[in-house]
Amino acid sequence: MIIRDFLLSDLDDVVRIEYEAFDDPYPVGILLQLYNAGAGFLVAQVAQTIVGYVIFWIKEGQGHIIVIAVDSNYQDMKVGSLLLEKTCFIFKRNNINTVFLEVRKSNIRAINFYKRNGFVKINEEDDYYNDGESAIIMQYSNYDDCI
Repeated sequence: MIIRDFLLSDLDDVVRIEYEAFDDPYPVGILLQLYNAGAGFLVAQVAQTIVGYVIFWIKEGQGHIIVIAVDSNYQDMKVGSLLLEKTCFIFKRNNINTVFLEVRKSNIRAINFYKRNGFVKINEEDDYYNDGESAIIMQYSNYDDCI
């Protein structure tokens, strides 16, 4: 498996994973807007297949994980952890000391994934998502351990 920069030719696979992973997926247009606006965008590739991706921002001295998603056939194979590790490396290389993310309160699997990878809950925001669900706000807590 390799982790590399997203290419426009990866878009169909990213959209497939996005729509498989989330009940309220980002539309193709939003994914392209993020890419065109300069968001960090990495993919995990096995052979010729994209099996996961991460999108993130570096703004005003802070990092923000926008989304991580992994093909259901490759979950529990450390794909998400490798994507997060590479993203953390990029944050560290850019002297980013604070990293945040939001996750649906009901997404226990994702919350546990982030906790296992060094994030802690710092807040909860009611009515964060379009459907009224709350978001758990998490922050990276072991930055010095980041590879």
